[in-house]
Amino acid sequence: MSEDKAIETDFDTLEEDKNDGGIYPYDPAYESIDIGEVPFSIFEYLRQLEKGKIKIQPDFQRNQVWNIEQKSKFIESIILNFPLPPIYLNENKESNYIVIDGLQRSTALTEYYSNKFELTGIEALPKYNGYSFEKLPEVLQSKFEDKKLTVFVLKPSTPMVVIYDLFNRINTGGTQLNRQEVRNCIFIGNSTQLLKNLANQNVFIQAIDNGVKGTRMKDREVILRYIAFRWFDYSEEYIGDMSAYVENAMKKINLMSDEQLLVIKEDFLRVMVWSYKIWREKSFRIPTAHTRGTINIAIFESVCNYLSKKEDDFLTRNKATIKRNYLFLIKNNIYFEAVTKSTSNKNKVLDRFRIADEMLNQNTQ
Repeated sequence: MSEDKAIETDFDTLEEDKNDGGIYPYDPAYESIDIGEVPFSIFEYLRQLEKGKIKIQPDFQRNQVWNIEQKSKFIESIILNFPLPPIYLNENKESNYIVIDGLQRSTALTEYYSNKFELTGIEALPKYNGYSFEKLPEVLQSKFEDKKLTVFVLKPSTPMVVIYDLFNRINTGGTQLNRQEVRNCIFIGNSTQLLKNLANQNVFIQAIDNGVKGTRMKDREVILRYIAFRWFDYSEEYIGDMSAYVENAMKKINLMSDEQLLVIKEDFLRVMVWSYKIWREKSFRIPTAHTRGTINIAIFESVCNYLSKKEDDFLTRNKATIKRNYLFLIKNNIYFEAVTKSTSNKNKVLDRFRIADEMLNQNTQ
């Protein structure tokens, strides 16, 4: 697939209808973001991590892993009583907390306190190189445990648009986070597990022919958009804000039973099998003069929606017709506009689902 570029960027933008052009849903002159500071010693913080009250999401920031020397220098800063960067947590409605900035620091604290590594490469206090926590003098152990952390907590009332902005302002990992990576941290639960599971399925990878990058969770976003439009009432609930719509879908999925999740999974796998049967490696693409084109997310969600609602017998009987109809579909001016320009606009969303259903169904039996 060297001739084709895989999707790896997040092209949905905030579409807030604000007269002043701002992205925030309030005026900071009159309202404030609900962020509280919670005092923790390292000992107290580690206890909450151990009890599961504070959770870290290993899927999140998975490409930003500290080596032993980086961890050691962080521990050395604690022993030296240097100021530490704040840790940011997101509070959910069950009063549990998820680390949104501070994953590597939290991991280094846990591992060192559990004697999983020895200090390596520290320069200010070189005599402690080779020391695990249990080997430190008692006075330094106490100093470590009593060190105060600055911890900020985002309350459940914080709007998602603010969380997206805050993530990218405070992120200390150096890589700007895209929206699906943020969602994967904020909405941890059934939805994140389902999306991870489906993205790793061979039938999905085969259907897209490696046309969507998994390294930044773009593959999970593609799947999420299909699920959101297939299983929830977009004609009533979608108001033109793609982010809000898929976030709401993740909230609903988190409340689903195992039986409901299985229905969604089996449907998705079936649709992937059929898309590959019909279009092979050309699925969900608009070909160019020299390539088969890139995966188009708006095509993916509308075409898959059509396939999902058709029985296997129907698809078997009409496979060749549907394959041919797709060539006319992507040349339809209204459909082409609906999948290439302002794709989050509600009218464009309604257009592409309606036209996909109509044109793919032409001359079928």
